[in-house]
Amino acid sequence: MAHNSISDIAQAAAEYTHAAFHSPVDGAPPAQWAVPLDDQHRLGMAANPNDGSVVLSAWRRAFNDAPDTDDLLGEALLRRGFETRLGAGLIGGVTPELGASLSLPLYAPCDAQPLQDAADALLRELDRVDGAAGDEPDALPVVPADARALLGDAQQAERDLSRLAQSCGLDALPAGSRHFDLLFDDLPGRVTLHPSNRLLVVDFFVYDAVALQGSLRRAVIKSALLINQNALRGHAFVVGLDSRDFVTTTGRIALDRLDDDLWPRWLQYQVTQALDTRGLVQSLSLENADISFGGAGGAATIAPGELA
Repeated sequence: MAHNSISDIAQAAAEYTHAAFHSPVDGAPPAQWAVPLDDQHRLGMAANPNDGSVVLSAWRRAFNDAPDTDDLLGEALLRRGFETRLGAGLIGGVTPELGASLSLPLYAPCDAQPLQDAADALLRELDRVDGAAGDEPDALPVVPADARALLGDAQQAERDLSRLAQSCGLDALPAGSRHFDLLFDDLPGRVTLHPSNRLLVVDFFVYDAVALQGSLRRAVIKSALLINQNALRGHAFVVGLDSRDFVTTTGRIALDRLDDDLWPRWLQYQVTQALDTRGLVQSLSLENADISFGGAGGAATIAPGELA
């Protein structure tokens, strides 16, 4: 396999960000690319027009990923994504060809050196969570183009949040409020201002996976990572796993996009995705499955026309 230096890849990634944010539509860069760093690792970029971002991704090929073992790497990536949703917003995913991945969304052009530092950090994190699960992750280096750099006016953001809460039928929020809670039937959620004051984050808590173990839990983890990998090129919608073992869904959008028309449609999209994710997890975990067994005295009688 041909290898590339991380500095060369970072330079190409920097050029990609400048082209993605400055080129006209007919001259836009390719939707995605990935190149090998060595036999185990790859780096690449992808454009997400729905989110208005480009994504820096690092992949690590999975080894010893036997179906009869817990998917510790997958769980660690889902937890890392949930933990960082109010910061850089890392996203853990997986592709069958490239392996497990960790991605950083970027919202502006970026130079090569910060991207090289970020790529180094993503690669270290992938190696760390695979070999030493439970260790505290390293802090992500400063990247001028990630969500932490999108600084806005705090008071205006809080006024916008209060307006959105009232449109959901809630009272005006007290001064200084940074979040409000929602409940759609039995689906609890929370709407939170990102610390940058430019983004809105919506979390839904869809399934308590604390009792889910073995191959069923493994199937849920893998499916969540596959959803995330696809979402990197589509809507800003990510599946995570919080510290209580709740499967979560998270959406993120720029506050200045949320007028009175888009907000209810975007929120309904997040609710629909959360409910669909819950349905998927319930199916994978065989919840409410009608499973019957033959009696102890012998094989069950098969009626005419029934499947044996």
